[in-house]
Amino acid sequence: MSAKSPSLNALRVFTVAAQAHSFKAAAQQLGVSQSAITRQIQNLEEQLGTRLFQRDNRVHALTPSGLVLAPELQRIFRELDRVVNRSRTVGDDELTTLRIAVPESFLRWWLASRLPDFYSVYPHIRLYFSTHSLFPDSHERADIATQLQHETLDLAIHYGKLREKSVRQTPLYQPTYVPICMQPIDEMHAQQQPWLVDLESPYWRAFSEAHVEMTKQLATIPVSNSNIAVDLLTGNSQITLLDRLFLSHPSLREVSQLASQQVQLPQPVIASIRSRQRQPVALVAFIKWLEARIQRA
Repeated sequence: MSAKSPSLNALRVFTVAAQAHSFKAAAQQLGVSQSAITRQIQNLEEQLGTRLFQRDNRVHALTPSGLVLAPELQRIFRELDRVVNRSRTVGDDELTTLRIAVPESFLRWWLASRLPDFYSVYPHIRLYFSTHSLFPDSHERADIATQLQHETLDLAIHYGKLREKSVRQTPLYQPTYVPICMQPIDEMHAQQQPWLVDLESPYWRAFSEAHVEMTKQLATIPVSNSNIAVDLLTGNSQITLLDRLFLSHPSLREVSQLASQQVQLPQPVIASIRSRQRQPVALVAFIKWLEARIQRA
């Protein structure tokens, strides 16, 4: 049967005592009694089968065995402390960093202005954003699902559901699109002005189905996304359709709305995360904050 290995605590006590000028000083450094230091050293000597300190009350000196052991243990404990500190740093970074993919318009017109509120509540959580299309196509959806599965993304916000069972999807809100203009607008005026719209988008399909006769008469100017449409509205009487959620943005609060012509899209905006038994605390905190702010809006 092999001899019992010395305890890590006893080795640590010996290392401190070897550097201190007395057992009393070692006890003060470790915050224990001098007798506790003595017991740990005696137990360690018994386990090793050799003396480590000279037994002379007038001299606090290491034996030849102690002189061999002390510097090696000092090196080992320095390395152990370095590894432990590094693991703490890496762990903190993983717990407090979230990689989030969002539609560019959602980030620009709604989320960005609210982030100071999030950071005031959770200053220890860092958010890194990437953007994708407001209405991702099948290839983009597949890419989002893959990134969530491989954990290169922690959270994705997107319109419509992903076809992936390993992804947990939580509806955030049902988007409603409303015609807006930088000048006063009514139904007659709306039919006489050009509309800046993405003709392939779900919001235009929903609007066309709800207002068949009206859309037949409209002059449309194709744009690839809502951000371009809003930027082009400045200083003219053109019209576009925009998610009503975005209208709380400071630069959009004064726009004119044609609320009677608004349409609700058939699918919700969704927050998707990788399915796992236990979600990271930081991720849960951000999703709960996001849901609460959207409900408030």
